[in-house]
Amino acid sequence: MSESGNPDSAVVARELEALERAVGALIEELDAMRQRVATAEDRRGKLEKTLKASGVKPGQPANLEERLGELSEENQRLREVIREARQRAGRIRSRLVVMEDEAS
Repeated sequence: MSESGNPDSAVVARELEALERAVGALIEELDAMRQRVATAEDRRGKLEKTLKASGVKPGQPANLEERLGELSEENQRLREVIREARQRAGRIRSRLVVMEDEAS
């Protein structure tokens, strides 16, 4: 299309349609990006809450693995304490049954 001559109305219409399609595609892409950003920000917020609850300082992922190991060890120790407590409770219960029988 020459700048000095009169533009052909059919050419102008085609160019405007192409421009409208391009702008429409950009708007759709922008909407998709906004959705992705919102999803990412939501996930980031949840991860920050999880990190804060774990006691690990943000920006120190190596500490996260270390903390996870510590929590796993603590969990194992607590399971052992519960197992021993159940055994002791069972022995106490048995003694009480014996004492009850002797008292009757």
